[in-house]
Amino acid sequence: MRYRIRHVTRFTYEMPASQSHNELRLQPRDSLRQRTLAFRLDITPPAAVISYRDAFGNMVHAASVHPPHTELMVCAESLIQREAPRELLNKERFARFLCDDQRRSQENYDFLSPSRYIPFTDQLKKFFWLIRPRMNEPVADYSQRVVAWVRDQFAYEPGSTDVHSDVTQVLTTGAGVCQDFAHLTIGVFRLAGVPARYVSGYLAPKIDSGRPLGSQASHAWLEVLLPDGWFGFDPTHGARVTERHIRLAVGRDYADVPPIRGVYQSAGKHQTMGVALEISEEPADQSVQDYGATQQ
Repeated sequence: MRYRIRHVTRFTYEMPASQSHNELRLQPRDSLRQRTLAFRLDITPPAAVISYRDAFGNMVHAASVHPPHTELMVCAESLIQREAPRELLNKERFARFLCDDQRRSQENYDFLSPSRYIPFTDQLKKFFWLIRPRMNEPVADYSQRVVAWVRDQFAYEPGSTDVHSDVTQVLTTGAGVCQDFAHLTIGVFRLAGVPARYVSGYLAPKIDSGRPLGSQASHAWLEVLLPDGWFGFDPTHGARVTERHIRLAVGRDYADVPPIRGVYQSAGKHQTMGVALEISEEPADQSVQDYGATQQ
């Protein structure tokens, strides 16, 4: 499946801003099942841009705009080739899986430890105890059980939390959004000894009888390290990820992967931000040159 993605973020400032410095994680992350065929980044006013890989292997563009400006627009366009994820075939049981716990703890410390949005509170530990693994249970089966169970325990309710909420808030309110479901499920896996990482990206809507794709928004899910490698799960939908899940970046939690994060100088106290996202399916025979973006 090929997808064309256009992600536009627009900042408007109460008073002119200057010395604006931003980290952008808007270039989709490549893997065996996802390939970036083309990518283009446009910034207005023109910015000085350098790119690098962060500690988790995500592509980061550092953009700086020095002159005063009242608006900043960042437009990222991507052409993605996405394939269906691998099937879960390994049936290694927890008792055997945990025999490798010491090595796994050393190699995946970041994805087994508490993090900014996933503190190991008593409240989270009590929640984990309700869904703890059985030693004779295959790790892959447990992963699917946890994801489905978390989805059934909480209501999807925009506005019940915010972008800075940690697992404590969703456990207290009983509701949240995709970011909260991902954080909470990651916390359960880490307490069970299964490395888990946060994934930011997009969920391309399904086409209904050839109609255009519907409303679109950024999405969040997680990946767990099973005996056969990393596998993605979407706790918001209580299931495995599909070819419609398009990865941007991975990290310990949301703090590692915001699409845009930065600072600026201004005499004003307020800014407004607007985001527009368009995802469309592209014909498989359309060339990258037709798309018009820079091939990576």
